[in-house]
Amino acid sequence: MSQGHRQVLPERRGATDLHGRELLAFHNVQIAQADGAVLVAEANAEIQAGEKVLIVGEGGTGKSTLFRAISGVWPWGSGEIRVPPRSHMMFMPQRPYLPLGTLRGAIAYPAAPRKFPDVAMRAALTRCGLPHLTGQLDEEERWDRILSLGEQQRLAFARLLLHRPRWVFMDEATAALDETNQDLMMALFRDELSESALISIGHRPGLEAYHDRKLTLIRSPDGAKLTTARGHATVSRRRPGRAGRVAVAGRGVARVLRGSRKGQS
Repeated sequence: MSQGHRQVLPERRGATDLHGRELLAFHNVQIAQADGAVLVAEANAEIQAGEKVLIVGEGGTGKSTLFRAISGVWPWGSGEIRVPPRSHMMFMPQRPYLPLGTLRGAIAYPAAPRKFPDVAMRAALTRCGLPHLTGQLDEEERWDRILSLGEQQRLAFARLLLHRPRWVFMDEATAALDETNQDLMMALFRDELSESALISIGHRPGLEAYHDRKLTLIRSPDGAKLTTARGHATVSRRRPGRAGRVAVAGRGVARVLRGSRKGQS
């Protein structure tokens, strides 16, 4: 197969269950590297709206790459990932993106700086342990340099409180927090954001308590396999080592992503 590229296809409905509720679904998914080597060999799973699911696994088993495939920025692999509407999802990396400009703009991102009232912004900052920033909304700084990584991560949670997305994807988003602040942030999903689905990658102690169930990427010679917490594979048997196309479908757009099979049998 030729060098990987991405193709945008016509509109297709996002994934829903029998009751019309949104879900995230992996159907016969393999995820490959750019050279065609299989990273995740097997993944079949469904995550319902409002569920809290923790994804764990050894380093190098493809946890972060799985998130990249969900977001549509990783084009190599095969199978189908059906996603909710993009406007309903928010991704939280370990180091949040803080745009240049005012603190107000950094908190509101990706919305316009004036989308949220001052009282809401101050309340969100206070709830996330950043009351010392409530008087600096209109100050312009390099906030990615002024704030510690722990403060940046808490600011990202304040951003969540303002946007209240239906689906939250966290990739080590509490790694810089101590246990007390991690508990403070994760409690948002028990209280203010209890209706939001949460899919997390993380190794910190205490994270499991904030999730309904766990999925594990188990390393194997043919590529990692996604399993339930009890160790039963959630996937069907497929021939390993075939990297072809990944379809990522959501409301408003469906993307078929093609990858290479260099060196594949």
